[in-house]
Amino acid sequence: MNNIRSFKSCYFTLIIFLFLYIPSLFAQNISSPVAENNFLTSGFYGGGLSFIDGDVYVRLQLQPELPIGKFGLGFDLVLLFNPYAEPGDAQFLAEDGEEWDSVSTWLRLIRYFRYAHPYDPFYFRLGEFDYLTIGHGSIMSGYSNHDRRGLHLNIRKEDSKYGAETMINDLGAPTIFGGRGFYRPFLREENNNFLTRFEVGATYLTDIDPFPQVDGEEPLSAVGIDVGFPILERSSFRLDLYNDIAVQNSPMKPDEIDADQTDNTDENTTQPDDTIADEISSVSDLGVGNTTGIGFISNKAIIKLEYRIFSAGYIPAIFDYTYETGTPEFLGYEKTSEARRGYFAQLIWQPMPQIHFLSAFEKYNNNTSKLYLGVKEEGLIPRLTFRAFYTKRNIGADGETGFFRDLIDLDEKSALNLEIRYVVVPPVQTIIVHEYRFRRTQTETGASQFEPIRKTSVMLGVSTDF
Repeated sequence: MNNIRSFKSCYFTLIIFLFLYIPSLFAQNISSPVAENNFLTSGFYGGGLSFIDGDVYVRLQLQPELPIGKFGLGFDLVLLFNPYAEPGDAQFLAEDGEEWDSVSTWLRLIRYFRYAHPYDPFYFRLGEFDYLTIGHGSIMSGYSNHDRRGLHLNIRKEDSKYGAETMINDLGAPTIFGGRGFYRPFLREENNNFLTRFEVGATYLTDIDPFPQVDGEEPLSAVGIDVGFPILERSSFRLDLYNDIAVQNSPMKPDEIDADQTDNTDENTTQPDDTIADEISSVSDLGVGNTTGIGFISNKAIIKLEYRIFSAGYIPAIFDYTYETGTPEFLGYEKTSEARRGYFAQLIWQPMPQIHFLSAFEKYNNNTSKLYLGVKEEGLIPRLTFRAFYTKRNIGADGETGFFRDLIDLDEKSALNLEIRYVVVPPVQTIIVHEYRFRRTQTETGASQFEPIRKTSVMLGVSTDF
């Protein structure tokens, strides 16, 4: 307890020093669409109101950003005041109305701390992940750690003969971690061609707590081997042919877990019986997936086209933007006796500095699908900035609603971040942010889980994004 108090004291002193004594600096404009950019506010100082699931809070937000050479440091202090708090309840709360009672919550004050950029020989980023992909993305693609702060590290030899990247989802309480290493055995110092740039890689990623409501379950792990042929490779772009093979242990179906909890839970407690963990740990089914694709990467665009084949029980790109928002209910997972086939297409494009577009869609023959859409507009329309990110799983798969009706419905298969800024008088801005996403909470029994949150914030302040 004393260590936690000392940590909070030092952390709070550092934040106050930075907010009061370091002048506001303009953030660097990173043009690469592959950077793990934030889809919401940055460089904002102001306040207003936040409406969270029907409750009203007074909101204060400070977001200083400090570019120092190749280093970048961004903070995000959000303080909510609850004027209707009951006696004994905390009045000053964090971003989503949670109390300041964990290291993970305090770490949210650091939005990011980075060095260099993802394709430099050495790169790291401590902070939020909005769209993290490891390797070709057959296991981790578009992953987000949502309201926590993790670590992403890339290191490679100058000539790219070998290298590695690794990640941890939450430095406060890590549960997901792993990475990928690659090697080019035939690479020469000069006069390289299609064959000498041949690349082989290996990926391992694991979640040691895939079912937060159950104690002692088996980790969810995935192992992959990939080969690639960089057809063209220059300092500004790269064109690849690649093939990935991955194996993962199949998680239980959501209804199987619910049934076990119902059958094995004592009437006077909500804690599941130990037999549930035993049954989950006994699951030994392995799913296998194969992906063949072609990818183009530059500082302005990423384009991928893939054909995918999976055995029964395999979940493609299981660690994605929506993975942690209610595992396993949110997976859209079904155990079938048939192999699945389908395709994946991705476009990340920055046609001009003011516009950043992201889209990805995958579809399989068992009527499962996944969609990502993201857009940033900054400066193209005078005084107006627009940012949005939307994801949806299994569109129209339930058969109760049509494709387009289900596409726009916000439910447990969805996540949405929407922000509109308008410059009243530079640098004074008004901002409206609407979010439908998920946050980690604890039940009365101490079990960890995610729950949906609907939040709208209206703020007025000044911004350094000029």
